[in-house]
This record gives sequence, structure tokens and C-alpha cells, in this order.
Amino acid sequence: MNDIEVPKLNTNDTAYVLVEWLAEDGQPLKEGDPVAVVETSKATEELYCDHDGVLHRLVTAPADCGPGDVVARLFASDADLREFLSARPAPAADETADGRFTLTEPARLLAEQHGVTPAALAGLGRRVIREADVQRLLRETAPDTYTPDRAQRGVAAAVSRSHQEIPAAFTAVVVTAGPALSAARELSERTGALIGLPELLVAVLGRLTTRFPLCYGTPTAEGTLLLPAAAHVGVTVDVGKGLFAPVVKDAGEQPLGEIAGLLMDFRIKAMREDFRTEDLDGANILLSLNNDDDVLFAQPIVFPGQTCAVALGGVRQEAVFAADGTVAPRSVAVVGLAYDHRFVNGSAAVEFLKAIKAALEAPEEVSDALDR
Repeated sequence: MNDIEVPKLNTNDTAYVLVEWLAEDGQPLKEGDPVAVVETSKATEELYCDHDGVLHRLVTAPADCGPGDVVARLFASDADLREFLSARPAPAADETADGRFTLTEPARLLAEQHGVTPAALAGLGRRVIREADVQRLLRETAPDTYTPDRAQRGVAAAVSRSHQEIPAAFTAVVVTAGPALSAARELSERTGALIGLPELLVAVLGRLTTRFPLCYGTPTAEGTLLLPAAAHVGVTVDVGKGLFAPVVKDAGEQPLGEIAGLLMDFRIKAMREDFRTEDLDGANILLSLNNDDDVLFAQPIVFPGQTCAVALGGVRQEAVFAADGTVAPRSVAVVGLAYDHRFVNGSAAVEFLKAIKAALEAPEEVSDALDR
């Protein structure tokens, strides 16, 4: 007999939802066959068999679960499964005919947090009460309050951990955006890809790893820093379905058109809430896009496991004096850097920002590297 455990899928989550089973109870399965779909705060993942065997499901979908939970077992044969079931003691009567119920652990924590009474829980009329049931009860009984959804709670966990663990500092520079915008338009027309400042900035960040390795490092429990082998740039995407940060892997090796295609794919996945764990894992630096019109900049958090987060504000117009005293408009944007001050000093942060600014203000100097 082999257990099917829920693996650790998202470092910010302690609980997931087993959304559905992909195999029937008692079904013979082969190693590698899909078994179930599990949803984290950010993505959905399929669980697969590590061995051949006959499936015995231990929970009924949908069900709350967590890393390490055994949700099913695989028996060597149907006879072994029947023998196991015949020898199994009758389940304890902790539920329901008389109004009793079983609370999953996430449901219990949420009910305690909001002071939901046992009588109110019993009123749900469910034998097993999950976190989603408590959330629905909260919405129904307190319509003027807001209960964050699972995705928002994932964001809250990352933000809270960042503020608790990382002494972050912040600085910013103003970038003359006209040259980068012109280069982006020209590249878009030539390649057919939708290229703008975010795509250019991802490409620039991908190509500064060697010069500024500390900005792409991964802190360890020993207080040291794992230096990067490549730039894996997480990019914030928020289309009204929650904040996601999918990753452009090996950004320094990606042609600009490929980066543009990836960012478009990320936006579509965000709208469909269709990210996989592999889309979201592995970033060693974050690009926080706050480039709506009239947004000057926003200070990003430094994600746990990273040392730096770059922020891009919106493009705006400002008046400048020319050498002859005349006034002319120019397009500018603010690029900010939040950094873990334990590993990155202020002078290094400024040098990193100046390198970003130089690349965006003179894109022709890096166009050969960008336009591949």
C-alpha cells in the first residue's frame, strides 16, 4: 500500500483545496496517471500516482487539505483493498444526525477568527464544514463586511512575512521614457509583438544579472546569499482576479518578442485564473508594474526569498527647459527599487537603478541584445 500525499505547492500557503478527483474510487491506475486537482491560492495543480495500484480515496471532493496530508492510498490489488476495508473499524460518530458536525482545520480557524458560533455552524446543515462554507456563512450573515478570498489571503501572507523578516529600503529615479517608447514602437512594428516599457524592462533586468548579482540573490537560513545563475524575473499581473507574479525564466536569454508573448500569455492566464505552479515558481527578482496613467510610483514589497523588487510607474508628461531657454515637453516614468538592506547597500541600489535608467534612455546601445 502506498500513500498519495499532497506535496508543498506554494510556499505562502498552509492549506489548499482538493477540487476534484480525476480517478474513480477502486480504479486501477498506473504510475504517472493523474489522480486529483488541487487548488492553491494562486494556481491549480494535478496530483499524479507515484506507483501502480488500485485507488482508495480518503476524502470527498471538494475538501480542504494541506502539505503532507494523505488524501488517498494505492493498494497492490483489488483484493488487498477489499481486505483493508473489511478490517477497518467503523468511523467515529462525530457528525451529524443530531446536529453535530466536523470542522476542517482551516474552517475552524476562520470560524474562531470571526467568532462564528457552533449554533450558526450547525445551521449550515452540513456533515463536514469546510473553509468555503464558513466564508459563505460570513458573507450571508454580515453582508457589510469583507472576507478576503483565498488569493488575497495568499498576498496577505506574503506581505506580512516580508514586513516581518526583511528590512527593506527604497529609492527611485526618474527615467526619460521617450527613447524607450520609440524603440518599443519600432520593435512592435517590426516583430508584430506588443512591446512596451514593461517588456523592455524585463529584458533589461534579464541582462544586468552579471553586473549586479546581489540584486538577484536568494537569502539562506544561514544569513548568506545564494548568487544567481540567471535572471528569473517575476512580473506582477492584476486584471481584477487577484495579484499574481508569474516568472519569465532566463530573461537574459529570451528574445524580446518571446518576452512580449510570455507577458501576454500571463495576462490571459490571470483573466482565466489558470496559472500552474511552474508559472509562478522560481523568481529571483520582482518587477512590480504600477504603470497606470497618473501613477507616479508604488513601493513594492520584497518577496521572501528575494533581495530586490523593481517598480515601474506610469508615463507622464513634464515640461523641461531647453538650452536656449525654451520650454518643451518630455515623457518620464519613475523606476523604483525596494531592496533587502542586509545584502544590498544604498550605493549598490543606486548603481543598479542608474544602469536600468541608462538602458531605457539609450535603448539603441542595448538594441542588439534586446532585438534578437
